[in-house]
Amino acid sequence: MSRPLITVLLVLAAGTALAQDGLRAPSIYAPQTRAAWTGDAAIGLSLLTVPRDIAEEELNKAPALDLNAVYGLPWNFSLTGRALVQVLTNSAHLGARWSVDVGPFAAAVGDESAFCFGFMTVDGFDNSMQAWLNAPNIAIGLDAGDVRFTVKAELMLVLALRTYAGENQLGSTKNVSAGWALSGVIEQPFWKRTHVLLGARVALTQFHPQTWFAFSTFNRRLLFSELIFGVML
Repeated sequence: MSRPLITVLLVLAAGTALAQDGLRAPSIYAPQTRAAWTGDAAIGLSLLTVPRDIAEEELNKAPALDLNAVYGLPWNFSLTGRALVQVLTNSAHLGARWSVDVGPFAAAVGDESAFCFGFMTVDGFDNSMQAWLNAPNIAIGLDAGDVRFTVKAELMLVLALRTYAGENQLGSTKNVSAGWALSGVIEQPFWKRTHVLLGARVALTQFHPQTWFAFSTFNRRLLFSELIFGVML
């Protein structure tokens, strides 16, 4: 084979490799390792279903704007971030995880902290809440080409929680193991180069930040379910 032909084949092969890397499927939840200094983001909605023990069926749905991002670091570490924005409750989450790939499978261990705050100043109420949460977590995933499956388990810790009526503090809690959560997420192509994530999360916990204004007096864990939808940016 002549030298010019070999050179052309090498250039075509390199171009194909670069094109495949440029079409890397975006992902947020997938625990697979990612290249350092690359990131993905998604915007969507989450819909929380509140247990009937706390809210009537007609009022037990709590939607929130859901923003997610992940950014790769060296040595298979990644930074994760999430913001949930609602009229009554808002939260900002920041975490880190370490990943390892085993063929098409992957696993990650991580930790995420969140600051939550809420206000309810309607119909004569002047209540507010501030909380610091922490969630050590582990995830396993399958990369099936364009589709990625992830299962994630979290331990839910309440590091600090304060509720107020006006300037008066109503309650204070800290360092409580509130419960656990389990999520399942699929990330896949939707239209042309647009990718989406679809997920569900169940949490068995004594405290969920999106229901703080109910001032629940139950001293037991309740089951919360959540649907997650996002579009990759």
